[in-house]
Amino acid sequence: MGSLRGRLTAGLTALLLTMPATAFATTCFDTGEAQDSAWDVLVRLSSKPVALALFALAGFALYSGKRLPFSLAGALWGLLAFVIAVDNHELFFDDKKALGIIEDCTASPHLFIALAIAICAGMTYGALRPRT
Repeated sequence: MGSLRGRLTAGLTALLLTMPATAFATTCFDTGEAQDSAWDVLVRLSSKPVALALFALAGFALYSGKRLPFSLAGALWGLLAFVIAVDNHELFFDDKKALGIIEDCTASPHLFIALAIAICAGMTYGALRPRT
Protein backbone atom coordinates (compact mmCIF):
# COMPACT_ATOMS: atom_id res chain seq x y z
CA MET A 1 0.00 0.00 0.00
CA GLY A 2 2.91 2.34 0.69
CA SER A 3 4.31 2.20 -2.85
CA LEU A 4 0.91 2.95 -4.36
CA ARG A 5 0.48 5.94 -2.04
CA GLY A 6 3.95 7.18 -2.98
CA ARG A 7 3.24 6.90 -6.71
CA LEU A 8 -0.08 8.72 -6.34
CA THR A 9 1.52 11.48 -4.30
CA ALA A 10 4.34 11.90 -6.82
CA GLY A 11 1.89 11.91 -9.74
CA LEU A 12 -0.40 14.48 -8.15
CA THR A 13 2.55 16.67 -7.22
CA ALA A 14 3.87 16.57 -10.78
CA LEU A 15 0.41 17.36 -12.11
CA LEU A 16 0.00 20.35 -9.80
CA LEU A 17 3.47 21.65 -10.63
CA THR A 18 2.88 21.50 -14.39
CA MET A 19 -0.69 22.80 -14.32
CA PRO A 20 0.14 26.54 -14.41
CA ALA A 21 2.44 25.98 -17.39
CA THR A 22 -0.26 24.20 -19.37
CA ALA A 23 -2.85 26.82 -18.45
CA PHE A 24 -0.83 29.60 -20.09
CA ALA A 25 0.40 27.58 -23.09
CA THR A 26 -2.55 27.99 -25.41
CA THR A 27 -3.09 28.48 -29.12
CA CYS A 28 -6.40 30.26 -28.61
CA PHE A 29 -7.20 33.41 -30.48
CA ASP A 30 -6.62 36.88 -29.15
CA THR A 31 -9.15 38.10 -26.62
CA GLY A 32 -10.56 40.64 -29.06
CA GLU A 33 -11.24 38.03 -31.73
CA ALA A 34 -14.72 36.50 -31.70
CA GLN A 35 -15.03 32.74 -31.32
CA ASP A 36 -17.49 30.99 -33.59
CA SER A 37 -20.06 28.41 -32.57
CA ALA A 38 -20.81 25.11 -34.28
CA TRP A 39 -23.77 26.70 -36.09
CA ASP A 40 -21.55 29.49 -37.41
CA VAL A 41 -19.12 26.90 -38.74
CA LEU A 42 -22.03 25.02 -40.38
CA VAL A 43 -23.27 28.17 -42.13
CA ARG A 44 -19.74 29.21 -43.14
CA LEU A 45 -18.88 25.82 -44.63
CA SER A 46 -22.29 25.42 -46.28
CA SER A 47 -21.93 28.73 -48.08
CA LYS A 48 -18.58 27.90 -49.69
CA PRO A 49 -18.69 27.62 -53.51
CA VAL A 50 -17.89 23.89 -53.48
CA ALA A 51 -20.76 23.14 -51.09
CA LEU A 52 -23.15 25.35 -53.09
CA ALA A 53 -22.21 23.53 -56.31
CA LEU A 54 -22.81 20.19 -54.60
CA PHE A 55 -26.18 21.40 -53.31
CA ALA A 56 -27.05 22.28 -56.91
CA LEU A 57 -25.87 18.86 -58.11
CA ALA A 58 -27.98 17.14 -55.43
CA GLY A 59 -30.99 19.22 -56.48
CA PHE A 60 -30.43 18.28 -60.12
CA ALA A 61 -30.17 14.62 -59.09
CA LEU A 62 -33.47 14.85 -57.25
CA TYR A 63 -35.08 16.61 -60.22
CA SER A 64 -33.82 14.23 -62.89
CA GLY A 65 -34.22 10.96 -60.99
CA LYS A 66 -31.36 9.32 -62.92
CA ARG A 67 -28.71 7.13 -61.30
CA LEU A 68 -25.62 8.93 -62.57
CA PRO A 69 -26.27 12.31 -60.89
CA PHE A 70 -27.24 10.53 -57.66
CA SER A 71 -24.05 8.48 -57.58
CA LEU A 72 -21.87 11.43 -58.61
CA ALA A 73 -23.40 13.67 -55.93
CA GLY A 74 -23.06 10.94 -53.30
CA ALA A 75 -19.40 10.35 -54.11
CA LEU A 76 -18.57 14.06 -54.13
CA TRP A 77 -20.42 14.76 -50.85
CA GLY A 78 -18.54 11.87 -49.23
CA LEU A 79 -15.25 13.22 -50.55
CA LEU A 80 -16.06 16.69 -49.24
CA ALA A 81 -16.89 15.30 -45.78
CA PHE A 82 -13.58 13.41 -45.78
CA VAL A 83 -11.56 16.47 -46.82
CA ILE A 84 -13.21 18.70 -44.21
CA ALA A 85 -12.66 16.09 -41.49
CA VAL A 86 -8.99 15.62 -42.37
CA ASP A 87 -8.43 19.36 -42.76
CA ASN A 88 -9.86 20.17 -39.34
CA HIS A 89 -8.85 17.21 -37.21
CA GLU A 90 -5.44 16.14 -38.47
CA LEU A 91 -2.23 18.11 -38.47
CA PHE A 92 -1.71 17.76 -42.22
CA PHE A 93 -2.94 21.07 -43.61
CA ASP A 94 -3.46 23.71 -40.92
CA ASP A 95 -1.81 23.14 -37.55
CA LYS A 96 -3.30 26.18 -35.83
CA LYS A 97 -6.88 25.24 -36.76
CA ALA A 98 -6.47 21.66 -35.52
CA LEU A 99 -4.86 22.79 -32.28
CA GLY A 100 -7.62 25.35 -31.77
CA ILE A 101 -10.23 22.59 -32.06
CA ILE A 102 -8.27 20.33 -29.70
CA GLU A 103 -8.05 23.05 -27.05
CA ASP A 104 -11.71 24.13 -27.49
CA CYS A 105 -10.80 27.57 -28.77
CA THR A 106 -12.86 27.19 -31.93
CA ALA A 107 -15.82 25.06 -32.88
CA SER A 108 -15.46 21.77 -34.65
CA PRO A 109 -17.16 21.23 -38.02
CA HIS A 110 -19.05 18.15 -36.80
CA LEU A 111 -22.45 19.53 -37.87
CA PHE A 112 -21.29 20.13 -41.43
CA ILE A 113 -19.63 16.71 -41.61
CA ALA A 114 -22.86 15.11 -40.36
CA LEU A 115 -24.87 17.06 -42.96
CA ALA A 116 -22.51 16.01 -45.75
CA ILE A 117 -22.63 12.35 -44.68
CA ALA A 118 -26.44 12.46 -44.49
CA ILE A 119 -26.65 13.93 -47.99
CA CYS A 120 -24.13 11.33 -49.19
CA ALA A 121 -26.27 8.55 -47.71
CA GLY A 122 -29.43 9.96 -49.29
CA MET A 123 -27.77 10.25 -52.69
CA THR A 124 -26.41 6.70 -52.39
CA TYR A 125 -29.89 5.44 -51.55
CA GLY A 126 -31.26 7.35 -54.54
CA ALA A 127 -28.66 5.76 -56.82
CA LEU A 128 -29.32 2.22 -55.55
CA ARG A 129 -33.10 2.22 -55.17
CA PRO A 130 -34.98 0.13 -57.71
CA ARG A 131 -36.57 1.97 -60.62
CA THR A 132 -40.11 1.13 -61.62
